[in-house]
Amino acid sequence: MADRNGLETHSLVKCYGGKTAVDDLSFYVNKGDIFALLGPNGAGKTTTLKMISGLIIPDSGAITLNDEPVGNARHRIAYVPDEPTIFPNLSGREYLRYTGRLRGLDTEIIHQRTMLCSGVFEMDGWLDHRSGSYSHGMIQRVVLSGAFIARPDLYVIDEPLVGLDPPAAETFWRMMEAAASEGAVVLISTHTLPIASIYCHRFGIIHHGRLLRTLSRGELSGADLQDLFFKVTGTSPAEVHDFFRD
Repeated sequence: MADRNGLETHSLVKCYGGKTAVDDLSFYVNKGDIFALLGPNGAGKTTTLKMISGLIIPDSGAITLNDEPVGNARHRIAYVPDEPTIFPNLSGREYLRYTGRLRGLDTEIIHQRTMLCSGVFEMDGWLDHRSGSYSHGMIQRVVLSGAFIARPDLYVIDEPLVGLDPPAAETFWRMMEAAASEGAVVLISTHTLPIASIYCHRFGIIHHGRLLRTLSRGELSGADLQDLFFKVTGTSPAEVHDFFRD
């Protein structure tokens, strides 16, 4: 692999039984970049993100972060799954305190960063309530805050906008831009292609476990990312205008 100051995957393969979920997948994300991994359901996005986060071991291939095997850098990675959960008897604040301690952060730093996240994600009114009473969007804000409090070298976030209202979604993107501007590597998977085309620097389109195309925001040249996605993956929305006609 070439020396890169960021994240690189090389020829990743992962199979489940007789099915290949990820097939010879190679891409890179430079420090300071927000990279969106795009693809239909079942394309291999979540499997890829879990391999990069160390939750799944690839059958073959390699992953590096700043030229170091990613297995040696897990303490510098924050992963947010597509269906985040919090133990229901914990409050959001307790979850963030626990997350910070796992990262080895000082108690005062955890407190300061929790206060900042509580403010920007508007959690002040309920952060001390037990999370069993939270909506999906509230859980999403807390778990995303846990990632931001860690301030890792690599953010790996699967479908970050699910459950977020428009102000919280905009806040998330602004936080990602700020993290990237400080040199973090940001890798996300998302289906909100029009929004991704605004905030992400580069894109990788994956289908049937294979990377079909990578491009930068500049290479869109005014093209619609969603239309390009349909073309590259060979997918398209169904014709429905006659569905309700008898």
